[in-house]
Amino acid sequence: MGRYYWSKKDTVEDCKSISISLLRKYGYLCSNRSEQIYWTNSITGKETGSIGITVSITEAEKFVRFYYTVTDRHTGEKTDYNYKVRLTTTPCNFGGVRYWFICPLAINGVCGKRVGTLFLAPGREYFGCRHCYNLSYVSRNEPRFARFGNIGYPLKAERQYKELYEKIKRWTYKGRPTKKVRKLQNLKQRKEQGLLSFMSEQFLQQ
Repeated sequence: MGRYYWSKKDTVEDCKSISISLLRKYGYLCSNRSEQIYWTNSITGKETGSIGITVSITEAEKFVRFYYTVTDRHTGEKTDYNYKVRLTTTPCNFGGVRYWFICPLAINGVCGKRVGTLFLAPGREYFGCRHCYNLSYVSRNEPRFARFGNIGYPLKAERQYKELYEKIKRWTYKGRPTKKVRKLQNLKQRKEQGLLSFMSEQFLQQ
């Protein structure tokens, strides 16, 4: 019998998150600006929350200011939050710079890690990195139903596809797909094969 890992930790998928890739994708890191970002349920499309951000990328100070309201699930009491998260940069191999958040939390000591995504974990008040909140991934909780030929496999592959897609910064190099793009293409093929295999099994069982 195959083994699988089960974790009772909160997962990154349980959290609201803000990523550098999202800010870059929508041009938030090109100039100083203020915006409202909304989270929606991926299935129903219903709005599940929002956050206001102000981005500053001046030489004097680089930061993202978060302002949002948290409602206590038990009492219904609302609390407003407004604070800065520092930004830093590192040079890219092909020119330009890459932005990073500096984690603002200090759980079990001082964090200050350079990270690409910050999370608001369930029941928490401030955004922080995955390490501070000791977050796991849904994939760590996926049992054998996610193997090839079962419906869980294409669902897992679809999630991996979306995660990898957001990480791609350069699609070609010297006229050829980059390593991550080739991996993305392979993952898409495996996802489609897994769905076809599942459908075939279901047909044969009828």
